[in-house]
Amino acid sequence: MGPSGKSTSEYLGEGRRFADQAEAAGMRVRRVFHPYATWGRVLDATRGANLVVYFGHGNGWPSQYAPYQERTKNGFGLNSYAGSSGYSHTYYGADSIRRQMRLADDALVILYRSCYSAGNSEVGMPIPSSGTAVQRVDNYAAAFLRPKVGASVVMAFWTKQWINFPRRLMRSGRSMDDIFRTRSSQPGWRTSGWIGTHDFYAQSDRTPGARLHLDRHPQGGYSRAISGDLEMTTNEWLSR
Repeated sequence: MGPSGKSTSEYLGEGRRFADQAEAAGMRVRRVFHPYATWGRVLDATRGANLVVYFGHGNGWPSQYAPYQERTKNGFGLNSYAGSSGYSHTYYGADSIRRQMRLADDALVILYRSCYSAGNSEVGMPIPSSGTAVQRVDNYAAAFLRPKVGASVVMAFWTKQWINFPRRLMRSGRSMDDIFRTRSSQPGWRTSGWIGTHDFYAQSDRTPGARLHLDRHPQGGYSRAISGDLEMTTNEWLSR
C-alpha cells in the first residue's frame, strides 16, 4: 500500500482489512505498507506471489499528463525511501514492472483505488468515452500480463468494494469473471460490487488473446474492470 496523500489513513485501513481477510481465508500473506512500501520491498514481497493487491495512486494513459511513456505510467506509486511522507511518492511504471517483477504463473493482480486503472481518471474529472476507458484499462494491465511477469488476470477497482475477495478466491469452480461479478455486501454504495447494467467486453490491443470486461455505472462511470484470461478458474489459480 503506497502513500496516498489525504487518503493514506483510509487506504491503510482498507489494505489491512484485505490482508486480514486473506489470512482468515488460509492465505500466506506478506504486508508491505506505507511508510515502508519501497520498490525494493515490493519486489521482494511479490516474487513468486500468486496474488498481489496494490492500494495507492495511479498514473495511467490516456491522461492530461503528456507525453505517454511507461517509466512512470501504468504501475505503482510507492515510498521514495523507507519512512517517507504520505504526501510524497515515486512512480514505478510498466517499464520497471516488465523488467523486474516476477510473479507466480497465472497470478492475479488487484489494483485498488488507483486512478486510470479501471477507466475513470481522477476525482472531479469528466467520465471518459468508452474508447478512452478501454485504452486506460488495457494499458494499465499490459505489463502485469506479460508472460515473464506472470499475471493472467488484473482486476481494477477505483472505488471501495465491499466484497471479501480472498474468501471467494478460495472457493473452487469459479472463473475470475464470476468473482468480478460479485455483488456488494453494502448495496447502498453505487459503484461497490457488480453493477451489470451497462457492462461490456472488449479485446485487448496490448496483450494478445486477453479480454477486458468493464462494468460501467450510468452516472459514476468506469470504476470496475478486469483484464486477461477471464475464464481462468479458481482451481487453476490455486494450483500454482
